[in-house]
Amino acid sequence: MYLSRIEVNPRRRQTMLALSSPQIMHAALESSFPNTAGETKRNLWRVDQLNQSLYVLLQSRQKPDFTHIVEQFGWPAAEQTWETKEYDAFLARLKDGQTWRFRLRANPVHSVKEKDAPGRGRVLGHITVEQQKQWLSGRATANGFNLDNSAGFDVVQRETKKFTRSGKPVTLSVAAFEGVLLIENVETFVQSLLAGIGRAKAYGCGLMTLARL
Repeated sequence: MYLSRIEVNPRRRQTMLALSSPQIMHAALESSFPNTAGETKRNLWRVDQLNQSLYVLLQSRQKPDFTHIVEQFGWPAAEQTWETKEYDAFLARLKDGQTWRFRLRANPVHSVKEKDAPGRGRVLGHITVEQQKQWLSGRATANGFNLDNSAGFDVVQRETKKFTRSGKPVTLSVAAFEGVLLIENVETFVQSLLAGIGRAKAYGCGLMTLARL
């Protein structure tokens, strides 16, 4: 596994378009790898803002080539580079009982069952901070971690994205979580890191990253 980061230029028209319509960024990132027919890709990505800079993070099974990302969304005249680190050794060092600072950009949703309607019902986004925090708390154990600690966690950014896909409108409720977690089941936790948490992974949600306290 690899974890890569590249800064993008928010002043470029292509970047603004890709940020407002995340399927554009998804398609560009998927083009960072050789076209291997029949291979299932499980790449996760998100956009982070640090001070006045915007970065795209990508977790992937293959090492990406971001040359075209630089050309479309970066600073090609400056011969821009990017960072890529091997991720497997870090994952192998995770153990039960460890505490880590985390960041997660996710799509907190719930299903509303309509009377006499088949299936699970309509999928709606959680709107309030409290609802969004409860959504993550309710999924912690199933994903191998615990959020019941004195350091706590919070929603640090929220937004609703509206765009079209295949001619149909899409509304996406997005929340960025930051805080401290405790690993309770490291096998389950690592699988959650690799698979992503929640829905809308193609739209830049689900990627959780860790940092030391």
